[in-house]
Amino acid sequence: MATVDSLTATEKTIVVVSLSLAFAYAAKIRAQPSHFRMILKAASTALLSLLATVSGKHWQLSTALGLGAIGDAFLAWPGETAFLCGLGSFLTAHVFYIHLFLAIGGGYEVIVSEAWRRLLATSMMGVAAVVGMVLVPRIDGSLRWPVAAYSVISLAVVLAVLTTNEQWTVAGAVLFCLSDCVLGTDEFLVEPQSTHRAWMQHAVWALYYTGQFLIVAGID
Repeated sequence: MATVDSLTATEKTIVVVSLSLAFAYAAKIRAQPSHFRMILKAASTALLSLLATVSGKHWQLSTALGLGAIGDAFLAWPGETAFLCGLGSFLTAHVFYIHLFLAIGGGYEVIVSEAWRRLLATSMMGVAAVVGMVLVPRIDGSLRWPVAAYSVISLAVVLAVLTTNEQWTVAGAVLFCLSDCVLGTDEFLVEPQSTHRAWMQHAVWALYYTGQFLIVAGID
């Protein structure tokens, strides 16, 4: 994992601005949708893509993060169309993540070589099974199958990252996946007026941004 001292002045500036925007969005997360709120959300992750590019990291990483920023822009707005567009952006981003992790990883043998990897893989497959049995059947209309497909791809991301030796990136990918689980629960299982929605929405953002940040920081 890169340390602060190893970063260039440009990289440090990008990190500071990205973190500042992420905290600013967290403060606005319950506000009414607006272009300003959308910019705060999307720009914080777009800067992570820029950081990956400036740092000379893998092109798949920069592309995945850029697609994530586009997805953030869509998901800053309510409605089924915006949700589907955001889902599509993130699904495509996950394909690039999988391609990257498999390219730098050591294959299936790495997952079964260590107990913690086997445990994490099994746990995440269990989470995916619960999502499939509890969440997906409660989704109506045109969203059901896209959400189901996204859940499968998210699991594939975690399994792919477990083939690598980048433990901070593994942690980031797991946090990213957990943010999706909380988001799905908030979006489709919790009543709109529930008092739990406030902390869940903050948890989604904290898990998601931290996950993306660790993915970038963990990859050389």
